[in-house]
Amino acid sequence: MPLGAIDSESMNQTVELGQVRSSRLAKAGDLSSAVGFNIKLNDCDTNVSSNAAVAFLGTTVTSNDDTLALQSSAAGSAQNVGIQILDRTGEVLILDGATFSAKTDLIDGTNILPFQARYIALGQSVAGTANADATFKVQYL
Repeated sequence: MPLGAIDSESMNQTVELGQVRSSRLAKAGDLSSAVGFNIKLNDCDTNVSSNAAVAFLGTTVTSNDDTLALQSSAAGSAQNVGIQILDRTGEVLILDGATFSAKTDLIDGTNILPFQARYIALGQSVAGTANADATFKVQYL
């Protein structure tokens, strides 16, 4: 049996954070509610590996390696807003592709690794489209 295969639905997924009033993100450090998402691993064999952790990588805000920078698009983009990813313990993850989440104990077969994402204000927010991209990799321990 392999270490575990990432389920196809976990790849290229979109996490909808929904609409948030700019008044909720009025000053630096203000947070939106977190929205859950999962990474699903199939065909895990605990004789091969008993734990897994995930690292995320994305373009981050300057001098803030735990906050994804928004994609800059044409007029209509939100301003002074970033996106954070949290692991199952609620810890905000460093998005450098090398810092891993808290380990999750695996069971044989299918495993669900829970995460959350949320907006964070970097200053007085300006309403608009707020999209960001991140990739992930799984480490088996």
